[in-house]
Amino acid sequence: MKFLKIFLIPLFLCFLFSCGSDDDICIGGEATPRMKIKFKTKATGKLKTLDSLYINVDYGSGPVSVVATKSKTDSVLIPLRVDDAAFTKMFVGTSKAAITSEIKINYTTNSSYVSPACGIKKIYENVSALLEVPNPVLDVEKNQNQIVDESKTHFYLLF
Repeated sequence: MKFLKIFLIPLFLCFLFSCGSDDDICIGGEATPRMKIKFKTKATGKLKTLDSLYINVDYGSGPVSVVATKSKTDSVLIPLRVDDAAFTKMFVGTSKAAITSEIKINYTTNSSYVSPACGIKKIYENVSALLEVPNPVLDVEKNQNQIVDESKTHFYLLF
């Protein structure tokens, strides 16, 4: 009988503390989505792979380096501001010394509750881009009007 108490009490405690709901972890992509950007050649309109890419984003306290890669890339995911600002400024370049293209991403935000683990996520609607300084990016092509998830391409940068 003493053996059963020693064995069953720890077993019961293990079962008690291992129980949890499915909302304990936010792993299903329910968080605030990032903006997906791909690249095209302006002359032909065909998809392009860049050899190097540098992107800085201004989240309200000055530009912060978000992407700095010297490897071939065909798309990037850029987080947007999650405060109540109506735009995010993005600076793009193909070398670290020349991050000169300036793009202003305008949008309206809407918040939605996901779960206790994930909290609230932002959804970006009425998304548009304005190319303010056009070098090396020559133009911006919009593909989606809203940013709800990261599976679709939202913008194409034309080089």
